[in-house]
Amino acid sequence: MDFTEIVQMALSESTEDLEKALSGLSNDERRFQPNQHSNHIDFTLWHMLRVEDHWICRFAQRAETIWERNDWASKTGLPISETGYGYSTEQVAGLKTFELDLIMEYSNVVRKNTEGFLNSLAKEDLGNCPDPKKPGYSIARMLSHLIVELSQHVGQIAYLRGIQRGINQ
Repeated sequence: MDFTEIVQMALSESTEDLEKALSGLSNDERRFQPNQHSNHIDFTLWHMLRVEDHWICRFAQRAETIWERNDWASKTGLPISETGYGYSTEQVAGLKTFELDLIMEYSNVVRKNTEGFLNSLAKEDLGNCPDPKKPGYSIARMLSHLIVELSQHVGQIAYLRGIQRGINQ
């Protein structure tokens, strides 16, 4: 087994856990915030998908994001160039509600791009630092960060579901 298979296994597990956490949720459940200073599921989901798209396309491939290239902002009614990073509580609360099926379609496109990128990598590429503004931040470091970030956000989504529905509900 090589590094790409390990990363792909982690991403696949993350996707399975995400789908389970989102299964059957109503729009109201997806917008639930334990308090006004908390994220809701819609925000967390949109943010994590935009982060994967940004890290793979913009950082690693030095290309336009899938979000921008395929005009997902128009399709979903969500911001075109933002990822949610640094959002205020007002911006989180004010994020438009979107169709879950549509955002998951975007998720699938992003993941296929990520898998294609991983399949194109050689072990020697892991030490490359593609962004001159981030010296020392290698492809390997970005992939590690991506796995951790996706895991954290899937856990947050599952937690918000559990607060509302109870354990394994």
